[in-house]
Amino acid sequence: MIAQTPPASSDAAANAARSIGSKFQRALDGGGVVITAELAVPATVAHEVVVERALELRRPNVVAINVTDGLRGRPALSPIAAAAILTHADLGIEPIVQLTARSRSRNMLIADLLGACALGVRNLLCMTGDVPDGSADIHDIDVFGLIELARAFPAGVGIELIGQAAPFAVGAAWSPFAPDPGYELARLEQKVAAGAQFVQTQPVFDGRGFVEVLERVPASLKDLPIIMGLATVRSADHARRLTGIPGIVIPERLLELLDAAAGAADAVERYWEYLDAELEWVWQNAPVRGCHLMPFGHSKRGIKQPSSFDRLYDCAVRISSAHPPSAEPVRSGWLEHPTSAMSTLRSNQLS
Repeated sequence: MIAQTPPASSDAAANAARSIGSKFQRALDGGGVVITAELAVPATVAHEVVVERALELRRPNVVAINVTDGLRGRPALSPIAAAAILTHADLGIEPIVQLTARSRSRNMLIADLLGACALGVRNLLCMTGDVPDGSADIHDIDVFGLIELARAFPAGVGIELIGQAAPFAVGAAWSPFAPDPGYELARLEQKVAAGAQFVQTQPVFDGRGFVEVLERVPASLKDLPIIMGLATVRSADHARRLTGIPGIVIPERLLELLDAAAGAADAVERYWEYLDAELEWVWQNAPVRGCHLMPFGHSKRGIKQPSSFDRLYDCAVRISSAHPPSAEPVRSGWLEHPTSAMSTLRSNQLS
């Protein structure tokens, strides 16, 4: 077990975040389903590009938009700058800034926190970060230290601050299908001990496997709001390419389903039927608090097919409306299901 405890000021910081400005945190506190979407920030200096990409993701039930930080280790517009653009554009959706510890010194991260606060950012998702492309890889502070810094801000960062600073709502990322799920769960526990208030996962394509991983979550994390990642799949080839992204696992039954499709349109329809069934399983059997929607390729070309994102959004709204978080999980039949989720997970990890 992790012996580390949350910062002493964590409760005060959480209350302040709720009262001072984080609408996203208030939505979580309200106990309902939360839907977020991910904006992969491109390499741009054009305000209108950031706003247009965000507008492509705006839907009635989307409460916040994640702004990525150097996705895949590539240079892009600062997520803090992009979040400031979105905040001042007054789109009605709060940004969640993805802030990575990798390749930043402690002083640089404190500067980022100061800048984010000054520009109106109220939500952070603290991450390790991808290996930088063509740049030095600095290891001064890890993700746990970053979470502690963000939760302790402003009083606990050890600087004399001019002005009144608002605290952040701080989240963490989780890869439930990493090669060593136990190790990832231990890291998640440590992130929460450091002060993380919510978690967003990598995209989930195996609902049954996800439920069984959630069964292993320690009791100490039972109240942690878990927002499940969802993404679109266009074909069997596309699904196989996605497995090259760390943390993404595609179950064999989905690949077989897509391989049997009569064509591109049939493959897409098969995927939506599959996703509906997987989400139904998750929502009946696990205490998931929401969905995080990830339209792959959004950084380069925007949403090439808006209808695909609409269908992803509709899936999230439909299933979460049918199964509010207060409903008791339907646990019968978990282990009796003909396809053992954990054996499927293990076979995928070995392939």
